[in-house]
Amino acid sequence: MKWINYHHLIYFKEIATRGSVSKASEFLKVGQPALSSQLKSLEDYLGVKLFERKKRKLYLTEAGKVALEYANQINSLGQELIQVIEDKAFTNDLRLSVGALDSVPKHLICDIVDFAQRKTKCFLSVFEDSTDSLLRQLLVHQLDVIVTDQEITSLDSKDIYSKKILRKQVSAFASPEYAALKKNFPASLNGAPCIVPTSHSRIRSEIEHYFHLNNVRPKFTTETQDTSVQKILAVKGDGVVFLPDFTTKELVQEKKLIRIGKLNEVYTEYFLIYGKRIIENPAVELILNQNFEKMRLG
Repeated sequence: MKWINYHHLIYFKEIATRGSVSKASEFLKVGQPALSSQLKSLEDYLGVKLFERKKRKLYLTEAGKVALEYANQINSLGQELIQVIEDKAFTNDLRLSVGALDSVPKHLICDIVDFAQRKTKCFLSVFEDSTDSLLRQLLVHQLDVIVTDQEITSLDSKDIYSKKILRKQVSAFASPEYAALKKNFPASLNGAPCIVPTSHSRIRSEIEHYFHLNNVRPKFTTETQDTSVQKILAVKGDGVVFLPDFTTKELVQEKKLIRIGKLNEVYTEYFLIYGKRIIENPAVELILNQNFEKMRLG
């Protein structure tokens, strides 16, 4: 049986990913001559050229492209092994690491993790970060699942999947002092102060499109992606917010917020992003199989 040198494979992966020996050398803290020598050893061992040089740039050969696919899978499995051992996933001490965007309502995050914990008695870790950062953590198995309100269609890895779990209509909410806006909604929002998601988000585009179709020109006074901040500002009377009903249920019951009206054809959607593992996490499987549309949220 032939044995492959995994250090050579890691070095090759970094050279291919970063596009040059010099950049890989800088990242790996390994000298360029040593790195070039290791690459040549791997090519000699495999009996193929993994790169071809054109105009001082390295390009993967067909054999190199195949080798990179395997190198990525081997690296991913190695990271999974480390995480499984650290998390003791092979024992009864089940752990669940969940990442979430700050634009996802805290009610939904809490409902998801509470459901998993009650059913499996797992130890929970919950992190909030940017989409790119959370995906990087998912790829190296530092996270088990990500909760997001953005459909991620450009997933480079074949082992990362997306599942839509919820679709809810958006309504306008404000403190009771804005009760007069209920009449003649949505035209009543002309000139009204509004607290909206940041401009890069899909739901912001949906809200703006709704106003355009209805010839409404509200006054955007604040933008923030954090739905908790949106609600706090709305309760303080700073303006109207646009959220699904389940996220404001308690505040409406406490009469701190009132519903001004529904935004027809404006919906927010929520997704679970998860990775394929050799040893599946029962808590993740439970979440993926749950029908959140039928759950009482909030």
